[in-house]
Amino acid sequence: MELVNPALTATSIPVLNRQKIINTSGTFTPDKSGNYLVKCYGGGGGGGAGAGCFATITQGMVSGTAGGEGECGAGILSLVAGTSYNITIGAGGAGGVAASPGTPEPGASGSDTTFDTLLTALGGVPGLGSVNEAGSVSSSQNGINGSGHGGKSGGAAQNVPSNGNPGADSALNFGSGGASGAGAVGNGSSAYLGGAGGAGAPGSCVIIW
Repeated sequence: MELVNPALTATSIPVLNRQKIINTSGTFTPDKSGNYLVKCYGGGGGGGAGAGCFATITQGMVSGTAGGEGECGAGILSLVAGTSYNITIGAGGAGGVAASPGTPEPGASGSDTTFDTLLTALGGVPGLGSVNEAGSVSSSQNGINGSGHGGKSGGAAQNVPSNGNPGADSALNFGSGGASGAGAVGNGSSAYLGGAGGAGAPGSCVIIW
């Protein structure tokens, strides 16, 4: 294809933006001073476990709730060439463990992501565990899908007496919340565990200049 302006060539057009995605804690040292757009994503909260059921229960149980997505904090920061800026990437929260009857098992909070002392993105809130009956004699309640980009599926409901299915761990590094576990289904003679919650995804830091 012929250029409309022959003075412009592929090598003469300046690069407008450079981008660096950081998924592990470390440092960033700019090679020039100036304004940088920095976006931090906190770690996602872990999903809560579904309710377990006592041996006397003959119906399905309620799922836990999904973990919250990590906060996205952004700012235009004036950085100095040759200065090392510390970056801490927040971990995703663990999912709630498979729940014994009558014991709610929440997920864990996601951890904060920080760009030195200049910018902080808070971690996501944990999902709640459940101890409640679903009101259905035939099936439990589906787990809730993880929140945010990369959130995965909640535990699938059961329609036969069994332990609840677990929620999936969230994927990618942008702080999506963990999915929740499904509730158990009782048969009136055996106790069953609620499905475990899925882990939240780690956070991330994106730098554009």
